[in-house]
Amino acid sequence: MTSAPLSDAQVAAYREAGVVHVPGAVDEDMVAAMADAVEQILDAPSRFGGDITEPGRPGRFFQDRHLFPRNDTFRGFLHATPLAAMAAQATGSDTIRAFYDHVFVKEPGTAEQFAWHQDRPYWAVDGTQVCSTWVALTPADVGSSALEFVAGSHAWGRTFRPEFPALEGRDPDEVEQHLWRGVADHIRSFDDVCPAFEDEPETYEILGFAVEPGDALLFDFRTVHRSGPNQGTGRRAAISWRWLGDDAIWAPKPGADPIVRQDDTFLAPGDRITDDEVFPVVHPPSGAVAAHQP
Repeated sequence: MTSAPLSDAQVAAYREAGVVHVPGAVDEDMVAAMADAVEQILDAPSRFGGDITEPGRPGRFFQDRHLFPRNDTFRGFLHATPLAAMAAQATGSDTIRAFYDHVFVKEPGTAEQFAWHQDRPYWAVDGTQVCSTWVALTPADVGSSALEFVAGSHAWGRTFRPEFPALEGRDPDEVEQHLWRGVADHIRSFDDVCPAFEDEPETYEILGFAVEPGDALLFDFRTVHRSGPNQGTGRRAAISWRWLGDDAIWAPKPGADPIVRQDDTFLAPGDRITDDEVFPVVHPPSGAVAAHQP
């Protein structure tokens, strides 16, 4: 693993656009291992996993997340790639911690999309050094549900109302019936709603990427992005790792995504992230080793 996995141009692209495409971020053998692990998760999801596609609809949109705390294979993935080092370099952070991992699978013919959104309003963390690496396990382009991004949206100082897959545009009370208690009030706490950015090409630059297995999309958690239906002929599978840099703070929001809750950590709201058990240090590697010593 190199100490500087990104080029200067890639770092500049990340900081200007809020996203950068990194070809070949993960090698072929690791992609195969990740694909095998995803197959196992499809057969036996965790408590956070399952299908978003309703019975009787075409295709399958599956997701599962926060796997590494209870799955040794996924915990190993945290330290087996240069992804955390990429996050450190892109954000200018000395240390990178794992927040959670997230598996996405869309079979061909899946109509469900994930509307324009930012990750920030869902998460119980905040900061300017918070990002994701979305690693493709299969070839994909925009037509087969690879991600699209609104260039520079991470720097707008705006946080948009969250949307939820297969529930976009529904009344918040109806969304809560499908999800968890308190999410309706959380949704209503945001006045700023994502516009249809694609309808204003003279105002907004939309970046779409064709990816090959092992490619990564590295993006700021404030960057607006989406994925469309899978209109291709093959599966679209990917794993995202969510990373926390030096300035990340614990910022729980009532009714937000319960992936990590206040009861799960000793941190108080506004604290810098220092909980090594819940948010293990992955970069630098020596920090990761020290964090996991009994």
